[in-house]
Amino acid sequence: MPTQLMRENLRPLYRQANHAHPGLLLQRGYADYDNETEAGRQAKTAYIRRICGVTADSFYRNAYQRWRTATTDPLRFRQAVLALQSRLFIGLTGGGMLETGCAISHSYGMPYIPGSSIKGVVRAQVSKSLFGEQNPAVIAELFGAEADLNGAHPLGLSGLVNFHDAWWVPTSAERPLVEEIVTTHHPEYYGSEGVTPATDFDSPIPNAQIAVQGAFLFVLEGPLAWLELAEKMLIAALDQGGIGAKTRTGYGLFDPQPKVPAGAVCAWVGETIARLAKQNNAQADDTLRGKGLAAEWAALTDPVLKAAALEDIRSRWQAQGWWDNPPGKSAKQAKVFYLG
Repeated sequence: MPTQLMRENLRPLYRQANHAHPGLLLQRGYADYDNETEAGRQAKTAYIRRICGVTADSFYRNAYQRWRTATTDPLRFRQAVLALQSRLFIGLTGGGMLETGCAISHSYGMPYIPGSSIKGVVRAQVSKSLFGEQNPAVIAELFGAEADLNGAHPLGLSGLVNFHDAWWVPTSAERPLVEEIVTTHHPEYYGSEGVTPATDFDSPIPNAQIAVQGAFLFVLEGPLAWLELAEKMLIAALDQGGIGAKTRTGYGLFDPQPKVPAGAVCAWVGETIARLAKQNNAQADDTLRGKGLAAEWAALTDPVLKAAALEDIRSRWQAQGWWDNPPGKSAKQAKVFYLG
């Protein structure tokens, strides 16, 4: 018999909703639990597909652009956009009666990777490496150390580098969440914690789970001298060990080559480049990296448009390899405008 999970008065609200917050659907939207009948299992699968159908809206895209813009200072931050090699399970045990979960931003409704998880994975990977074994003092400085009355840090030590939450890149996939089927081959063995033997006669049971696809923006903050080392450690850890659940079977592994996101296209940028190029009888590329576009961007008063325009300009510069090494005096001066 199905177990009712939602009050009758709330059911019409969830059925009529035309915009969904995946976290709310995961934690509060599952109306009835019935995993004993085929109809109940099909209803659960359909509900998971509904959650996986949610896309990133303008509210999240604008927030993502603001975050990227706020963390562009190369003297304070280091950004790395890394794409998943397969798929990611993060926050898998947080789904309640749905028996599958995902780490979802409370404010913006998109998946994220907690900074504490990132820091823990990187530290664990580095600590067991030859570098970590030979340089324990460096590990303590970078990640921090617990208080040790008889050791080198009696009061504890704060890490020099801050690992921020990783944001899902809205241009990296059509949808952030995707249905993943995990087949349990020995349910009684796992359910009894090994008391019931696993045999070749056990019936496999397909189980629908929620995974994440696409890419994430990782942001490190700290002293410039430590950021490059921390970034290398981050990339190596996510490539070699991965993050999240089921990493031993290939989930949660990231491509070690950082990606340049396409970024959301801002119409204002294209229109302004075309106008300035025609006005000055110049090439589009020269206009893109010139001071004229930067000056017009700096004069914008709409903060949302300004953030979207900077995101587009930055993406175009990165695609040309200009952002880290501006080509020429004019481009260097233009970047000063963008960095404020």
